[in-house]
Amino acid sequence: MNKRTVLEILPQSVTDFFNEWQLRILALLSLSSQIALLFLGNRRKYKAEKWLRNIVWLAYSPEDLIVAVFVGILSDCQGNGANPSQQLQAFWMPFLLLHLGGPDTITAYSLEDNELWTRQFFQRLLEFGWAAWKIFLTSSWKGKLLNILAVPMFIAGLIKFGEKTWFLKSGSKDQLRKSAIRDRDRDVGPIGGTETNSDCLTDCDCDVGCTTVVDPICATGCPEHSYPDTVLEWNRPIYPDIVLRWTNRPNYAAFTGGCDFNGAPGCYCSRRPGSEECEIVNSPSPPQPKSEKSEDVVMPSSPSRIKTIPDAYLLEKADQIFPKFKRLFADLVLDWTDLEQSKSFFENISWAEACQVVEIELGFMYDIFYAKPVAVYDKFSFLRFINLLVSISALLGFWIIDKHEFRYVDLIITWLLLVEAILREIYCIILMFSSERTENWLNKQEKTGMTRIYQAISSCRVPFLFPDKKRWSDSMGQCSLLSNSLENLHIVVWNFCCISPLLEMLSEVWNFCISMMSEMEMLSEIWNFFSSCLEFEDCSKNSTVVPEFLKILIFEQLQQKSRTASDIKKAKEFSAHKGESALQNMNCFSELGWSIGEEFDENVLLWHVATELCYYADLNRNSSISVENSDCKASKLVSDYMLHLLVKRPNMLPNGIGEIRFQETCDEAMEFFRSGMQIKEKIQACEKLLQVNTKNRPPKEKEERNCMSVLFNACLLAQSLQFLETEMEWNCEKKWEMMSDVWIEMLSYAASQCPSNQHAEALRRGGELLTHVWLLMAHFGLTEHCQAPRTCNRISLF
Repeated sequence: MNKRTVLEILPQSVTDFFNEWQLRILALLSLSSQIALLFLGNRRKYKAEKWLRNIVWLAYSPEDLIVAVFVGILSDCQGNGANPSQQLQAFWMPFLLLHLGGPDTITAYSLEDNELWTRQFFQRLLEFGWAAWKIFLTSSWKGKLLNILAVPMFIAGLIKFGEKTWFLKSGSKDQLRKSAIRDRDRDVGPIGGTETNSDCLTDCDCDVGCTTVVDPICATGCPEHSYPDTVLEWNRPIYPDIVLRWTNRPNYAAFTGGCDFNGAPGCYCSRRPGSEECEIVNSPSPPQPKSEKSEDVVMPSSPSRIKTIPDAYLLEKADQIFPKFKRLFADLVLDWTDLEQSKSFFENISWAEACQVVEIELGFMYDIFYAKPVAVYDKFSFLRFINLLVSISALLGFWIIDKHEFRYVDLIITWLLLVEAILREIYCIILMFSSERTENWLNKQEKTGMTRIYQAISSCRVPFLFPDKKRWSDSMGQCSLLSNSLENLHIVVWNFCCISPLLEMLSEVWNFCISMMSEMEMLSEIWNFFSSCLEFEDCSKNSTVVPEFLKILIFEQLQQKSRTASDIKKAKEFSAHKGESALQNMNCFSELGWSIGEEFDENVLLWHVATELCYYADLNRNSSISVENSDCKASKLVSDYMLHLLVKRPNMLPNGIGEIRFQETCDEAMEFFRSGMQIKEKIQACEKLLQVNTKNRPPKEKEERNCMSVLFNACLLAQSLQFLETEMEWNCEKKWEMMSDVWIEMLSYAASQCPSNQHAEALRRGGELLTHVWLLMAHFGLTEHCQAPRTCNRISLF
């Protein structure tokens, strides 16, 4: 028996409709996907909803497939070049190629797209070549008027294609490392302003009679000149072939022709044949009063400029710090001098300003990985205006040609493609002018005209059409082990008592249907593929806004540790604490130290259950505790957040078997609740768990702790915490203060141990509190990615 294709099985009317509308459907699909990416692509930056990421994925993924299928269908139709409808449909091809470049709001859906930029480059280069050959060189369409109008749109598509490839390459890890190293070699960006201080210049003791500078941090003890971040710039012809430069590189000694700078750290001397200038540059910092004699001084923005642009001062500081600290995302170490400068800056600002600076930096990082970070001063900015002019010229050309031969539906689609190309470029220009990079650049300018243009264009940002000015979701996921156990317990009881027979019958019917559809196994494979790509579980339903008191608590604890850390070794020790330091500071390590073990996931589960037991026990005893005590609320929030990371984001935590332990603990809790009276509320569950007979004795050895389950140890820990309040005469506030310190240390440890690529992935999901803590710790010097300062001078020949 001859096998028939699907089209032969379908009725003739359906086949005719498909043949007539297949190109139109593809063009409309490409158009709709571009509109979705334009309006939703950049909203992933501050929205954590999974439905948004699913829509963006569905709009981002099929573009290459649409173009390939479209060109293939055109190849089959090239023999009917005299058909006006097919000529107009061939005119749509450059617009689909333009869509391959994508809008400015998105270049990559995930980090893997950046790493595969070479494959995408050659794949799309072949698609462009194939399309150009079919449209412009095929004899049936060659020389047509529409083909002439397609040339400018084809050029615009090439521009978009090259631009997207460049940004994909820039977002790859190798290129990010190269750019970070280049920025380091250029000594990019002082943290503070720049200022000339000629009093700090002293004569060198070398034979050549040159002049050097005294290090304001180390060399002088004069408090009048102790400006750790001052930048010195001085040009003066002292010796014809010697150039002096002060950099923020640590402990570079100058040496040329017997020149000795008395071991001044951070300075080197180089010979340049024919050079007649001497340049001295120092490390950056808090701006000093402006000198009247200084001409090349970059001072902070004027008050009027700061009023024009919101958060202008913090935006400028973040832009100066960012080139140095983006090395963390490339797994590069930071210079100790950079850490000292950042530490000095962050220790003298408020928690709100520190959080804003971190948010701005992570926003810059999001643009590098997932969008097109184009600003007015950027080399790519003029391409927006070229594409806009090209699209307008194509629209005007199509306006004046004779269109009576074309079908009405094809004309509508053509007009939609032309108008969308123009509106998209206008939309991207508005985004470019209102971006934070452009705002920072305008903040440094003294051009009133540019500022007025910025204000006029920024006023065009309609709230529901353009993304908000939010920099991240400002939310933290929440997960409760007891709530999960009680919910599953109720579901199991309901299924067993009421609908278990019905479910068994439906299962038998479903298995029968599957057995009858043995030839349709491909459907299950397709469904498994899409279900793995799409994210159906919406964690945003179980999330809460990060409160201000929690941000203050995190900032103050990191600030305190930063002031205590005197060197890199001490700072690395602080970043490795998992809660034991907080117990030692509160003098209860001997009672509770057993709860901080080597396996971090077990510690999280242990303290999470104990925190819930203490929280609901205190809430039942004193209903005002959860309202008045910020330490109590912070402990509960961080506890649920850490469990959320353990269950939903295990790759962001240190390696372990946290998911297995979580499931085992949930099963044990369900068995425990099912063995006794019916439990409907968390308070009842907590009271029952606190009544477990643990004999109030902590395990003395690791083997003894491993013999006990996590739930049993959690009950023991909760009873030990309550014991501090009843037997050691601690008040409730002191207990929760200690618990909040433990949780902040656990959060800091998890942030420092999380891989940089996981922090980068979190940016496309609305951001994670863990990532903000990680970068804030780095600014306070509490990071393992730092290079110790050299203690000896080094000779340099450049």
